[in-house]
Amino acid sequence: MKLLYLTVGMLMLSLFSSAQTDSITVSGTIAGLANQKVNISFADNAGKNQYKSVAGVDNKFSVRLPVQNAPAPARLTVALPENSAANSMMIPPLNFFIWNKNLQIKGNAALVNVAVVQGDAENDLYNVLIQQGAKSEIRYRELLSTAFDKNIKRTPEDSTKLHQELKKLSLSGYFREKEFVKNNPKSFASVFLLNRLGSFYTADDYLKAWNTLAPTYKNTAEAESIKKTLEKLAPTMAGIPVFAFERIDKNGNKVSPELLKGRTYLLDFWGSWCGPCRASHPHLKSLYSKYKDQGFEIVAIAQERGKTLDDCKATWLKAIQEDQINWVHLLNQDGIAQQNLVSTFHVNAFPTKILIGADGKIILRISASATDDIDQALERIYGF
Repeated sequence: MKLLYLTVGMLMLSLFSSAQTDSITVSGTIAGLANQKVNISFADNAGKNQYKSVAGVDNKFSVRLPVQNAPAPARLTVALPENSAANSMMIPPLNFFIWNKNLQIKGNAALVNVAVVQGDAENDLYNVLIQQGAKSEIRYRELLSTAFDKNIKRTPEDSTKLHQELKKLSLSGYFREKEFVKNNPKSFASVFLLNRLGSFYTADDYLKAWNTLAPTYKNTAEAESIKKTLEKLAPTMAGIPVFAFERIDKNGNKVSPELLKGRTYLLDFWGSWCGPCRASHPHLKSLYSKYKDQGFEIVAIAQERGKTLDDCKATWLKAIQEDQINWVHLLNQDGIAQQNLVSTFHVNAFPTKILIGADGKIILRISASATDDIDQALERIYGF
């Protein structure tokens, strides 16, 4: 009988231990949460989307999540009370990683994206980055709230200054993340960040950043996404001849790489509907003015969203006139049946800019307009 009790006891202990090791606890204190819900979502190692929601109790919460074989990116959001001064929709989620150890979170509901996460080496390291940018993030949220406040009267100069500071704070965060990737090649957080930062590298620099990462996490879902991006970028890496195409521009002139050979030119993929594309036009106008007498050209290829070709032409020409961008203009929809230039150049983000050398070979490709890679390349080419 004693043997039977011992056997049952050992079995129960085994089951209890198993139950304790196949899940982790994520708990914490979030000021301002009260009894509202905490929501956590992530894709597990099998690629299945997981979602957990739990009500807080006096600003505290606790939830159990399945253990993962490798770190899995997770997002935490909070549902603020209806009478809260903060707007839940304007608060970014807290990014962290689910793995195999319990995690503790401490923060404020109105700034949950900079909450402190501790419990394992990957989250501890990533948290250092988050806290480095916490003050900037707080300032960014303050300015964003001001920007959306319709009761505040401001001059055009005030609005310009406000948006310039918002842009500066946003870009400082991206550059800080790129520096983290560079300095922490063995971290899963670097794989996670690199997957999100593709637009802030030239195609070649993105490949270099990937090659510097340790192999530890290069089989994760995040890494697979980077690999797919690199596959799409491969045909437009530096030194590769530009794809052949032939189109008629808005003035009725034939445009092709063959006709442009001997000149340095920039392919600018944009659209009238694309805010970042049009925000880049003032700087492009500055570059064009500086180098056009040296033979530099810009070939803008617009992808419009009209239902008909006439609709596309109307919005396209209107934007060109409004922005006063007087260089070569092509409309992708006008001739798309023969060749879709957006597909040919593997463009899946707007704006995308590809700089072509006088020899007809690609110098660089980049999507974001926030870097100075194009400026530096032109300075090297023209000497000023």
